[in-house]
Amino acid sequence: MAGEYFEIGTPPAYGIYARNTRGLTLHNVRLETAEPDLRPAVVFDRVDDASVNGLAAHGHPQSPVVRCVDSKQILLTASRVLTPAAAFLQSEGASQDIIIDGGDLTKAKTPRM
Repeated sequence: MAGEYFEIGTPPAYGIYARNTRGLTLHNVRLETAEPDLRPAVVFDRVDDASVNGLAAHGHPQSPVVRCVDSKQILLTASRVLTPAAAFLQSEGASQDIIIDGGDLTKAKTPRM
């Protein structure tokens, strides 16, 4: 089974990649890179019902910090963008019910793409 898990190649996120997940809860997560990384810090791919409180992550001027693909009922509270980023959140596909509440997103060019 471990071999199947790593067959995806390079993960689409430099920090957290959640796929086909329901009921994910994360508290006080800090994601940093030694060198700039074009990948988002967090990617939710077909995630249903996730709560992330206290995310602090490095951004990249050409990519979002968080990317949601076909995900729903996502709550992001008290997030901080630590370095300049194109956007805090990019939602794609059938993503819906994504809420950004509070935090410091001033280093993101835009909150959502």
